[in-house]
Amino acid sequence: MVNKPIEEMMQLIRNYTDHEEIERYLDQAGLSVEAMLELNHALYNLNAIGWELQISSNERGVNPFDVISFLEASVAILARTGDEGYADWMRAMFELAIRYSDQAGLSRKFSLFAELVASTKQDLSKEERSVLFYTRSLNRLAQLTDYWHGEDQARPLWQELLDYVLNFMEANEQLEALNVIRSNAPWFAEENKLYFEFWCQSL
Repeated sequence: MVNKPIEEMMQLIRNYTDHEEIERYLDQAGLSVEAMLELNHALYNLNAIGWELQISSNERGVNPFDVISFLEASVAILARTGDEGYADWMRAMFELAIRYSDQAGLSRKFSLFAELVASTKQDLSKEERSVLFYTRSLNRLAQLTDYWHGEDQARPLWQELLDYVLNFMEANEQLEALNVIRSNAPWFAEENKLYFEFWCQSL
């Protein structure tokens, strides 16, 4: 592919450009799916070189804002590649969401996890990896909601996760998942105490 989109996207990444501006640039660029995938690969390689230099010269390692800026670009690119880039998009979205702090990046963190839950929920029967990112993202979203907005708003999210665990997971996975819910939301497990105890004893 031509170098112009690579150079311009690298400049946006270096400038820590807002994700909405990156999306506008990509919309105007009109690149094909193949070109988008090539662009994402090229940007990763170029940024990886910079990260390696940071690791070798700085005891603190890679600047986390550099990684976040690249991931913002990557998710915007991969969102435009359809099924071909969907698995990589899920991975990049999750990685980006967990890297945002609960302070400066809380709103973005919420929106990323919510978008990932909504997208993967529609794809559970087609893509096995969707199940992984659906349950992990739903768990993270429920935890965030629980901590920042309280039990009443978090309850439907924990219930959605519990319903999926009980109705769709294999028996050998259910106990681990139930213990995760119990650990992260003891109040929810207590509200459903009889149900939790019955199911854990039967596994």
